[in-house]
Amino acid sequence: MNSDPVIDEVRSVRRKISAAYGHDVRKMIADHMKQQARYAERLITRRPTPHAATQAYDVLHGRVSKEIAAGQCEPLTSYRGTRKGKTKRAK
Repeated sequence: MNSDPVIDEVRSVRRKISAAYGHDVRKMIADHMKQQARYAERLITRRPTPHAATQAYDVLHGRVSKEIAAGQCEPLTSYRGTRKGKTKRAK
């Protein structure tokens, strides 16, 4: 098996970190959580944003649901046509 110096270095550092915590994963995680709390102002948290497709679906779903409840249901093809500002002609 070939030896790669970069991989050997990464493994060496990993072993040193593990040894510092007595090879106990729970201790390592607890310490990392303390570090995270200590430096919370430096951390960047991403806020999940809804996708545009999901937002469009929600808007259309709400509108269609209201139309169905009011008895103003249209065929899907003519509904799409009116949304684009066009009406489809029957062939």
